[in-house]
Amino acid sequence: MDTRQLHAHPFMQVSTPWKSDWSSLLDIVLPALDMVSTRGTARQGLELMSNAANTRRFVTVLTDTQAKLRDAGIPIIVQERCEAQALKSASDLTLSQRRWLGQLVLELYFAQLFHSNVSIIDLWPSRLGIDASGDAIWHPRPSYLRWDADFLNALRDLYAGFFLRQDERFQQGLEHLHLGSTTDLVLRHLGGGDQRSVRFGPDLLRATLRDISVLRGSDARDLHRNFLAFGLYVASLHELLGSLGLKFNVRSAFMRAHRSS
Repeated sequence: MDTRQLHAHPFMQVSTPWKSDWSSLLDIVLPALDMVSTRGTARQGLELMSNAANTRRFVTVLTDTQAKLRDAGIPIIVQERCEAQALKSASDLTLSQRRWLGQLVLELYFAQLFHSNVSIIDLWPSRLGIDASGDAIWHPRPSYLRWDADFLNALRDLYAGFFLRQDERFQQGLEHLHLGSTTDLVLRHLGGGDQRSVRFGPDLLRATLRDISVLRGSDARDLHRNFLAFGLYVASLHELLGSLGLKFNVRSAFMRAHRSS
């Protein structure tokens, strides 16, 4: 991809807490940026920047997130900053640790979407992992937002409709997200079969977003501004799970998170 196109995009002109570290993620979600209006792009970027600057609010978000994870039975310790020893790299984890961490991250991903209207979108591998004591630790940067209610409800319909095999609800979610013409691509991305052995990686997500952008065409209705933050959330998920080098049981993670919501 031409990096000049990436840096020229209006979203890149907004200073964000993850701009330098997440440049690879922005490269992945560039097709999503091009499906959102310039006004929506600027508004979303400014919202993320404003949230990052409010340290008091972020502490509250972290506290609320920890409480919701505890209620959902997801044993991830949320910290404002990295404490004690650094997280182990994926290459230093045992096979069982990598599988355990991957399933926890998927449960976290769904739990934030179904248990709250606020999500921390930083799942970057250097920020979420296992420490020397064997605990799952998350010390995210202040990259979070409150989802627009209509967008979040449509996203919940999409996921719940897919995993609970409620076709009408799934299609309704797609239509409300203005993705009705991309049903086959979204189904492919969510995983074939019973979704119990799904591989992740940034290249897979990049290809899906590119195909969706091409299929929708230049005349399609602009996507909701929240797609930018959601794209970064999904991209960091793919980056982390891809680094673990395994296939994961997405259906099980969704069912656990949805059952406790």
